[in-house]
Amino acid sequence: MRESRRARRSSRTGQPDSRDRPAAAGETEDEPADSADRSPQHGRSPTPFALPLSTRLPRHPVVLALAGYVAVRLLMLATIVLTAHARGQHAAGRLSKADGYWYLLIAAHGYGHPPPIGPDGAYTHRTTLAFFPLYPTLIRAVSYVGMPRLYAALLITAVAGTFAAAFITWWAQPYVGDRGAVVLTIVWSLLPTSVVFDMAYSEGLFVAAAAATLLALQRDRLVLAALACTVAGLTRPTGAGLVAAVLVAVVLDVRRTGLHRRHVIAALLAPAGLALSLGHVAVATGRIDGWFWLEKTVWHSGFDGGWSWLRAAGQPLTGGPARHEPPIVMSLVVVVAFVAAFVAWVRRRPPAAEVAYTATAGILAIGERNFVHVKPRFLLVAYPVLVPVARRMARWSTTTLIVLGMAALAASLAWNTYLVLGWPKSV
Repeated sequence: MRESRRARRSSRTGQPDSRDRPAAAGETEDEPADSADRSPQHGRSPTPFALPLSTRLPRHPVVLALAGYVAVRLLMLATIVLTAHARGQHAAGRLSKADGYWYLLIAAHGYGHPPPIGPDGAYTHRTTLAFFPLYPTLIRAVSYVGMPRLYAALLITAVAGTFAAAFITWWAQPYVGDRGAVVLTIVWSLLPTSVVFDMAYSEGLFVAAAAATLLALQRDRLVLAALACTVAGLTRPTGAGLVAAVLVAVVLDVRRTGLHRRHVIAALLAPAGLALSLGHVAVATGRIDGWFWLEKTVWHSGFDGGWSWLRAAGQPLTGGPARHEPPIVMSLVVVVAFVAAFVAWVRRRPPAAEVAYTATAGILAIGERNFVHVKPRFLLVAYPVLVPVARRMARWSTTTLIVLGMAALAASLAWNTYLVLGWPKSV
């Protein structure tokens, strides 16, 4: 049966099956030497990035990546709990600060009625309407079995983050090979502000949906990608980037194959979650631009094209107040690193849908008005830019990766613990 399938494949393509020909110089039986220069086309998964045989990890890269991800999460959680205990702090309260407080409030009481409008035409105080509904709804659902809402939130974050790590690893394999995919996932799990995957924050759920969307697009499953995109749109406003990705993929597929029912379904389904999230705020506020109005007038946020970040970027050099706030300085470093990584990634001509998502996520994160310190958290969702980093690191020896990984782990634990226990604002 296997031989007949190879024969049929050869007859369709006019080329012998790659597994039937002997390996040439510089190749292995599994991976051609030129596979590092190939990039996945829409709907196809090419041979993984070639690596020297001596540097390959064992099989089951997803298992290895998940083991690394879970180990990082447990170590980070243990570090926070032990440090909080030593300092006389309550770790549970710190793991639900800022955004977590609002999500738990929604889970407990719903969105409620909007606050009264003051003489300036804006609400007199902050409102939960700015937060998207899926994460608090899941918290409330899980808490029905008797679990405290905070623990329900942390459980949802942990499970969603684990799925996100698995999806990212599967997505990365065609680009950087098995070894590189493991490296990419573990590097992503160690990034600044990755502690949100141990907190009552919605990033874990969003990245799981985003990674599922990009993985489905990579495998030419447009309707499945649109379903995952709907989940993302119910979770965070960055779902707009995934809507753009699905629509780009649909347009390109229509140009290649003609219009089919799956294209219409995907195009209508992809923006549904985001439309519902924005629509319920529009109904509650009586304004079609309700969510954007809340962001501007109540939360003093919105989009300024990066002007807030540029103002903050000059302060460490000019002696401004930001130089005394380490998260602001870290934000400046992370944004510069993201832009550099994005340029390096785009030069390798990745699929247009992935570029649309990552560019939109980056623009929304960097262009956020005020809240400069949270930009590293917003950029966690733009993991595709780690592909060039993972490709290069995958060539390093295992000893080098372990030594540098331990150093990165120590730095990540220290920094993220500070963000939770020492930094008074949101992560």
